[in-house]
Amino acid sequence: MTVPPDVKAFVRRETERLAARPPQLPFAGDEYAARLTRLRARMLEDGIDVLVLTAPDSMCWLHGYQSRWYRAHSSTALPPVQCTVVAADNPMFLIETRFHEELVRLTSCITDFRGLPDTGLDHEAGAQDYARFLVEQLRHEGWAGSVVGLEAWSCVPNPAVFRVMEDGLTAAGCRVVDATSTIRSVRRLKSPAELAVIEKAQAAGDAGLLALQAGVHAGMTELEAWNLFMTGQIAGGGEPTAIHETVAVGPPEPLLHTVSSRRPIQPGDYFHADICGAVDRYHARACRTYFMGDPPAELTAITEILTGAFDALAETARIGTPFDEVTARLAEYYRDAGAPEGESFMGGYELGIAFPPDWVGEFCWGTGSDHAGAVVEAGLVTNVESCYFLAMVDTVVFEESGPRLLCGVPREILACG
Repeated sequence: MTVPPDVKAFVRRETERLAARPPQLPFAGDEYAARLTRLRARMLEDGIDVLVLTAPDSMCWLHGYQSRWYRAHSSTALPPVQCTVVAADNPMFLIETRFHEELVRLTSCITDFRGLPDTGLDHEAGAQDYARFLVEQLRHEGWAGSVVGLEAWSCVPNPAVFRVMEDGLTAAGCRVVDATSTIRSVRRLKSPAELAVIEKAQAAGDAGLLALQAGVHAGMTELEAWNLFMTGQIAGGGEPTAIHETVAVGPPEPLLHTVSSRRPIQPGDYFHADICGAVDRYHARACRTYFMGDPPAELTAITEILTGAFDALAETARIGTPFDEVTARLAEYYRDAGAPEGESFMGGYELGIAFPPDWVGEFCWGTGSDHAGAVVEAGLVTNVESCYFLAMVDTVVFEESGPRLLCGVPREILACG
């Protein structure tokens, strides 16, 4: 007779083994401590007593926590119920459902986990339960009546849960304010440790772009070509990004934001790869155009116009220079190059930590925009898009020595086939 296995003992041993696994964080403790110090200083400057962070990227930036499900667009029976609470003096704490406690321990440097009562695989907290528990924690800390900042521009929580949180805090005597700029402003300039990870992300993206060029062939679908890119990026140290990394036949501009399909790539087609590389949720962008065969002279001429704009950027975008001056020079360049106004563009948006559904950061700049007095600052990282029918995209780090472009793939049409 077969002796039945002791399942309970097995589960206990495996649970203990998991509990012994050390956390894996991309940064050292002093990096996270410096971020918390900067955030608290900005909270004081903005008059915020308690900050409730709900955006996945905000929590990851502050203490490392990562999950693949934040319930941003989930069932009404499964509302988003996680947040990080930061005050001026007390240690920060994280509220989550109890079955994520081990995930928090493994991916975060936070030490104060406050699990929602009675939650587990067989029970979920509702929005009212979550808001009530949050208010109870603030009362327990003596923070009822405080100025509480919420991230009104985050998609997590959804508007319904945000209203429940806001109503509960207001009923407890708190004054609720939008603290989106509070957290995003301290993330704007990247530390040396962050820049090192962004460089790894770009290297992973470059590996994917080159793998695509080496492996694509006529008859392959856009999705199969996308798979080449992703395989190359992962082999290069990358990971899935916050937006679908598209490979699509046709020019980037008229087909802006299209997704890869089962359309086959034919001889004589040109297609674009509009991608990010990602490492530890930090993103670095690039876009290149590929041609199956020898590209026509017209596409080559357009590409040369796009490439020349990067030289104009390098000449102009020095630390302390107003972005209005930078973009005026770029607009002048496109006019002189013969690219019509309104059909050409150079600019970008901040890059850094990102989770689905977006990798677009807070600060944006570009030709035709009013930058409200913003100047080029050391440590700012953005993508930079040079666009006229085609798109040539790179990642730029603004440094004391001038803007530094990270993508190592040539800024030209990449021949395939």
